[in-house]
Amino acid sequence: MKKTLFLLCICFIFTAALPNDYLTIYNQNQALFKTNIELDLTRGTQYISFENIPTSIITESVIFIPRNRNVQLYSQNFEYDLANTHKMMQRYINRNVRLTTDNENFNGTLVFFDYGNYGLLNEDTNELNIVNSQKVNNIQLPDMPEDFYTKPTLRWQLNADRAGKFAADLSYLMQGIEWKATYNVVLNKNDFSLNSWVTINNRSGKDFKNVNLKLIAGDVTTYQQHSQSRPEMMMMARGGTAMDMSAPQFEERAFSDLRMFTLDQPADIDNNQEKQLSLYPIKTVKYTRKYQYRVQGNDVDVLIAFKNSTQDGIGVPLPKGNVNFYEVDEKDSTQQFVGVARLENTSLNQDVELKIGSAFDIVADTQITNFQSSGRIRETNFEVSLINNKNETVEVEVIRNVGHGTVEIINPSITVERKDAFTFIFKVRIAPGATEKFTFLERIS
Repeated sequence: MKKTLFLLCICFIFTAALPNDYLTIYNQNQALFKTNIELDLTRGTQYISFENIPTSIITESVIFIPRNRNVQLYSQNFEYDLANTHKMMQRYINRNVRLTTDNENFNGTLVFFDYGNYGLLNEDTNELNIVNSQKVNNIQLPDMPEDFYTKPTLRWQLNADRAGKFAADLSYLMQGIEWKATYNVVLNKNDFSLNSWVTINNRSGKDFKNVNLKLIAGDVTTYQQHSQSRPEMMMMARGGTAMDMSAPQFEERAFSDLRMFTLDQPADIDNNQEKQLSLYPIKTVKYTRKYQYRVQGNDVDVLIAFKNSTQDGIGVPLPKGNVNFYEVDEKDSTQQFVGVARLENTSLNQDVELKIGSAFDIVADTQITNFQSSGRIRETNFEVSLINNKNETVEVEVIRNVGHGTVEIINPSITVERKDAFTFIFKVRIAPGATEKFTFLERIS
């Protein structure tokens, strides 16, 4: 049965000014909010309460600065023990309350409350009425206790040398709000279209209206957090037409050792809302498709390789995020999903390789044909076979990586490239329907 709590008198001293708000969101479940507020003060020492804060505020990060030097901040409290029916009733033990059920009204002194029943003493008749809490429709209390709060509240003790309205700056960090980049790629034969989106997820407990929005890309040390994972929404833009110039756009620039993205117009981000904005206009990017096989592995990996350069079609910093790959089915011109990969923070002129899956029609196998061990020296003979069941010639990079010791590759049957102390690469071209094999001796000491 629904209950309504009536409060006859609530006093609250605070006036908010027209906002000039700045919201900076990090991609690590944290954000910085800055606003200016207006205080309506009396002369002398007083308490001011400010409710419009998120439930996930990091209280030790709060910076409150009155602009007038004649206003002094003495202390600050964060009130988060919020009022509810049970807590309110415990505060009203031995005080007068009024209860209403479907059939009766009860008025008297509350002598006990055990969650299941209310005990009201009628002072005129000295009768004790025990009322089942499930039958109570309304509870009427004479006032709200001064130290009870219905919302998370910052409470300041201030001193002003005169009465009037005074401006102050307020900023704080919060958790429960984050952003991430999502990239949607449509693969053509030699290039792909790159469609980039920003997804903002606000679970902070506060609505942000008409804020100046900035996003920070890069990793910073943050407060400990408990991030919640949610399903990703996917957005695709139609075609490759130019963006509407009135649509929100981000301006990107370097900031400290990070990258900052500033939206060119104010934004609204409500609590419990997932908001998506375009990060960059659609770009056409050159790429190559690569195949890799690791010796003694099971599958041949498919990779999309490109360079983040202006010449190759991008030339802008790419914040980390998931990349969803699609390819057009030429038979009916429909786009089909072919894989997803994780892109890390990528600066300019970096080479990128993203694995989107495994090749169905390229089969690889490794056989050990001989093994010898003498003291600290081990010698292994390998035979690698590659089968190409595709209808086109492919090149497969065969990688042999050993994570310890001094490694040598002896008498390879094809050319080998040493990438580093522990990694060797064999490049094998395979005609359609053909099988290629090669051998090598590996010595580890």
